Amino acid sequence: MLAHFIDSKTFQCGYFKDRQSLFEEYLLEDISEVEFEYLLANGMRHFGEYFFRPRCMNCHECVPIRLRPEEFRPSRSQKRALKNCEDVQIHIGTPKFTEEKFELYLAHKERFPSLQDDVEDIENFKLSFYERVPFELEFEYYWNGKLVGAALADLTTQTFSAIYTFYVPPHPKMNLGTFSLTRQIQFALQKGIRYFYMGYFILSNPSLRYKSSFRPNEVYVDQKWVPYINSNGDELLPESSLAWKNNEALVKTKNPHPSK
Repeated sequence: MLAHFIDSKTFQCGYFKDRQSLFEEYLLEDISEVEFEYLLANGMRHFGEYFFRPRCMNCHECVPIRLRPEEFRPSRSQKRALKNCEDVQIHIGTPKFTEEKFELYLAHKERFPSLQDDVEDIENFKLSFYERVPFELEFEYYWNGKLVGAALADLTTQTFSAIYTFYVPPHPKMNLGTFSLTRQIQFALQKGIRYFYMGYFILSNPSLRYKSSFRPNEVYVDQKWVPYINSNGDELLPESSLAWKNNEALVKTKNPHPSK
């Protein structure tokens, strides 16, 4: 793995308007599958070769969340989403950029205030999702022959990581977001995947709180993965424990001038 360290700066948080965010950031090239799985297991996310995880000074509410596909039991609402979207055709393959997807992405962003600061231009969109993606695959969703959504993910021998989903539902009853994640979990189960990573969970933010409804699940706190919500919907951790403080660099650098 070849690492390029980024001198991180604080910026406006996309989830809390009264807070500043700080990331631990790298540009990482030539990552092996084992290295990639290690990064995921320690809370790292990525867009293309840009890898990051939170390192905010006064807020620790972003908590990595994952589940084990073999244990997953869809809820009533998730089963309803599958039924309401049963006419959606799914194509799974290597990520492929089209201008139609970029336009769909922009339309998706307009519906969610927390996404307004995300990628804006077509070149960054391609760089984030469609270039230098050795472990990525793409789910394309079609309804009546029209592209209505796409989901980017990473797939390795042991892991599936949901990266980003964008969509515009053709009908109000079609919850494409829930449908997409549920179908991805089912796909991971068919592949015998051990861990399904859903990114970051924030209990106090509706944009990310929904992830805990996919259960049973685990969260990354105190530098280890622990059960959070079981199959019955019981919370196994108090709210006060839903915090992850990142205070150590995950990617190490060798000292260029070792002491003699």
